[in-house]
Amino acid sequence: MTKMKYELTRGSDIIRNGMYLELSEAGTSPLRQIAEIFYSDSTHEFVLTCYVENVPLDAIEKLISEAKKSLSPIPMK
Repeated sequence: MTKMKYELTRGSDIIRNGMYLELSEAGTSPLRQIAEIFYSDSTHEFVLTCYVENVPLDAIEKLISEAKKSLSPIPMK
């Protein structure tokens, strides 16, 4: 069984008033979004949304770790 490759995409969402970090399956067209972490500038909270079932824990852990570093106004450890 081959291990799925992922890529991360960071962006800003002015409608939801915050930033997001998407976890997608690499090399898919159209891009297959797996999960997203959104940081709200209004509430100062992170929210995780998974778009598919059975996402490997290591992929979610990496997404969370990167989101804490790249989305919050003060990088978290």
